[in-house]
Amino acid sequence: MPFGDAVMYGTVQYLEVMHPHRLVYTQQFADAQGNPSRHPLAPTWPQSMLTTITFTEEKHGGSRVALQWEVAGEWTQEELETFVMAKSNMSQGWNGSLDKLEEFFES
Repeated sequence: MPFGDAVMYGTVQYLEVMHPHRLVYTQQFADAQGNPSRHPLAPTWPQSMLTTITFTEEKHGGSRVALQWEVAGEWTQEELETFVMAKSNMSQGWNGSLDKLEEFFES
């Protein structure tokens, strides 16, 4: 994925898929060959994140999406602090991704 002048790669390992209620996976930055690597623009970003997404049907139609995102695997205190400080800024990215998912299902 291009990000400014940097190109970013990542890997995902799905740990739990309970259609249609829950999705759990880990994600890591990677090099072009899929080997684990560091975030190209944030060297203190943790190497692995755990994402848990739950989908709940709403009474009057639609779905509620709850997202839990946390550091996974081995990490340092500095990496945890970097993640926590940036986490609130990530909502724009998550919202954009969920908007694209909604567009996909509507088409």
